[in-house]
Amino acid sequence: MGKVWLITGCSSGFGQEIALAALAHGDIVVATARDPAKLAQLAERGAITEQLDVLDSDEKLSSKVDTIVKKTGGIDILVNNAGYILAGGVEECSRSEVEAQFNTNVFGQLNVIRAVLPVMRAKRSGVVANLGSIGGWHGTPAAGMYCATKACSTILAEALRQEVAHLNIKITCIEPGYFRTNFLSAGHKTTAAKRIPDLAAGVDGTYAGLEAYDHNQPGDPQKGARLIVEALTGTGRCQGRELPARLSLGSDAYKMVSGHIERYKAELESWKDVSTTTDCDA
Repeated sequence: MGKVWLITGCSSGFGQEIALAALAHGDIVVATARDPAKLAQLAERGAITEQLDVLDSDEKLSSKVDTIVKKTGGIDILVNNAGYILAGGVEECSRSEVEAQFNTNVFGQLNVIRAVLPVMRAKRSGVVANLGSIGGWHGTPAAGMYCATKACSTILAEALRQEVAHLNIKITCIEPGYFRTNFLSAGHKTTAAKRIPDLAAGVDGTYAGLEAYDHNQPGDPQKGARLIVEALTGTGRCQGRELPARLSLGSDAYKMVSGHIERYKAELESWKDVSTTTDCDA
């Protein structure tokens, strides 16, 4: 019998591709978005489509999950995909822009987790995948707010993983590199309204890079989605593998993570002689 998936942010990008890959795998997919009209293609392919806003109240989200469970009999896999990127220097981003970024990318994931975990706890089984990013490994100029939210996604997933492991619930954070979706396109990427000339030398490179990279990313989202489905179901190439706490996706992600680990390790060692001198005297 196929698994039941609940996926947020399915109107485009990875959410849509993961839904299609799970359907092709023979599973039951509940595809959600704030605007269900944008889910028509998935409905035609056999997905159950539902309106879901990750910023809804706990009561609304719990009610929505109850409705989904009545239709499907349960939820086996949750993919917390809804999110977007705010481009802007740390000082350039306004309070409201930052709050909106964290509300969707961090608190939105937490909101859905709180609504779905009781279902999984009752069954003593389930898989939760937060969509993080390679950006969660390092702060990129002019994308620091987005990177910070994705670091939150990973750390929260790591904590939750240990809290529910004894209940046979698996938690991971998927950290894609750059995939060729609409993520960096107008209507998906938000740019801070304020620009500070003094910061131009530090942020303009990223602004230009994001525009140049749009639809030139190396990752194939369909291939990425198929691997995600295999990883979360333990099938295909992932059969017999333990689902990791952090699943890097893409050759660029592998190179970037490896490089960051090496640099962090070198820096750690270079400061060891002084940083380890602060313990209490015996």
